[in-house]
Amino acid sequence: MPEKKLPQVSVIIPSYNHERYVGEAIESVLAQSMGDFEIIVVDDGSSDGSVDVVRQFKDARIRIFVQSNSGAHNTMNRGATLASAQWIAFLNSDDRFHPNKLERHLCAHKDDPSLEASASRVRYITQTGEPVMKDGYLAMRYEKYKRISTQHDSLFVSLLMVNHLITTSSLFINREIFHSIGGFIPLRYVHDWFMFLTLAQRGHLHIIEEELADYRRHRKNTIVENDDRGRVEDNFVIEWQLFQAFRSDEPLITMEDAFLIISENNRVNGRLIFLFQIWRQLNNSNLEKTVRIFSEKDNSLLNHALELLRKDKGLGDFLIDFKRALGYRCGSVADYFTRAEQIFQRLVKSRRT
Repeated sequence: MPEKKLPQVSVIIPSYNHERYVGEAIESVLAQSMGDFEIIVVDDGSSDGSVDVVRQFKDARIRIFVQSNSGAHNTMNRGATLASAQWIAFLNSDDRFHPNKLERHLCAHKDDPSLEASASRVRYITQTGEPVMKDGYLAMRYEKYKRISTQHDSLFVSLLMVNHLITTSSLFINREIFHSIGGFIPLRYVHDWFMFLTLAQRGHLHIIEEELADYRRHRKNTIVENDDRGRVEDNFVIEWQLFQAFRSDEPLITMEDAFLIISENNRVNGRLIFLFQIWRQLNNSNLEKTVRIFSEKDNSLLNHALELLRKDKGLGDFLIDFKRALGYRCGSVADYFTRAEQIFQRLVKSRRT
């Protein structure tokens, strides 16, 4: 009996309570310009009808696995262990691929066989699937991020300045490389950023300057649910990646660039950086031990970090929160002012509680 031919690409879809969107995500993969792929949906304990939506698809290339809730990083890591193809692409269950997404990545890796991974640009879309307004906060911020990426010769440095690759839905990676670097670490909000930085440090990550995926913004996006926790994770990532960059005989970053990152990145908190430096040293710079504070329930060090952040918050952070609250509504600049008073009052109330 002849061996079954393996697909070229395994598309991993981590699914959680996206009954409204997951069918659209699957359809965007089935509409790809190349058809040699498998789709692995790992449902992370959804309480809505997400699993039923997936099971309505009868395409033999689709497999679904259901597990108890364990977080996005675990869900994607499990999907990667189930993958059979040489290449893995990730697609969040509320996002969409453009029709030539997989083909463009395969071409990039064929042109340069030394590449370990590639990432595309994304297009921001609204909850209902339309592109966000070009003069809205999200679109203008993304254009700023892309400009930052072109202002530095080092991809690693530009990514430390800001995660301009945005989401795991942009990532396409060699399966063996993914497993060799340990997959995604247990960070709830920035596991994608940590992965991008790790790949950039290795020097074989390529950016395809085309919008090949739709990144959907809506009120239930994980990234917007707890900005304080997200910012703590940001500082953990920055401290760890700077340490890794300087530990080699030929550092990947100059002191000038490190200073620029720390001084200009408005997510950086000096006391958090210092706290995580001490914590890393206490754990002998072992990543698995160091990152465990984010997966342990009610970890005292994490609680202390959150308290430090809250004490250090000033007017600048308040204004950033205000701008974020406006931007998540995806409207035009003119629309912001009609919503400003209501959001302002909500933010003031949240600061008092």
